[in-house]
Amino acid sequence: MQLSVNNFSKPSNKNWKKVADFFLYSLPLYLGAILALPLTEETKLWLNFGITMVIITLKSISKFTKEEGL
Repeated sequence: MQLSVNNFSKPSNKNWKKVADFFLYSLPLYLGAILALPLTEETKLWLNFGITMVIITLKSISKFTKEEGL
């Protein structure tokens, strides 16, 4: 796997795309569940920030990798 800005317009690596899409569609559900937890507002804010950063990082990795053989 090679990360490169040049890969942005190329088809994404299928394995990374599957992982990133799974988290992109499942982790936001946890953002709503965190609101119901008996935690301080600051803790909830940091948990939401962490989950959002995981989503952004995984999606970026998938977008800047290319399908093998291209």
